[in-house]
Amino acid sequence: MVEDINVLLERLNFSEEEWIRVISSNVKSSKIQGYEAWAVEKIMSGEKVNKNAVYRVLNSLWFTKEDVNFVELKEGVILVKFGVIEDRKRILNLPPWLFDQCLFAMLPYVKDQDLDTYSLNISPFWLRIFNIPLEYMDKQVAIDVGKTIGEVVAIDWRDNDGKWTKYISVKV
Repeated sequence: MVEDINVLLERLNFSEEEWIRVISSNVKSSKIQGYEAWAVEKIMSGEKVNKNAVYRVLNSLWFTKEDVNFVELKEGVILVKFGVIEDRKRILNLPPWLFDQCLFAMLPYVKDQDLDTYSLNISPFWLRIFNIPLEYMDKQVAIDVGKTIGEVVAIDWRDNDGKWTKYISVKV
């Protein structure tokens, strides 16, 4: 049976008219971007989550320039297709997302990367570090303190024109 199908497929040819139709139906809009604008997201929950409600809420919160599509790849893992790279970049840099007490870990999609190799079991958080003596309030101390907690992703350092700040923000 398989051999018969292979023989038939070998003889399959498109006419010039069919070939043009097939090619032209695959042409994408210049606005829509490919996998570079995608992200992989995992819902960290032991219980079943209403995915449609999650999609509606996230769509309304994100205020994206283009539509966002959600595709479930496997239980709890979702492919988020942003319309443009700028939307994905902005959403990935915002705080961790919660829905109904469930945390979402989101990473940029990498072409040809196996789903099991994404580190979707960790999520960076912004931490506020208080009670640092005034003479030690600088960028390097923020980085050093952040490194004791985990990998430093970013620091929010505003000099405030030399004024004292109550805390240092570190994303780890």
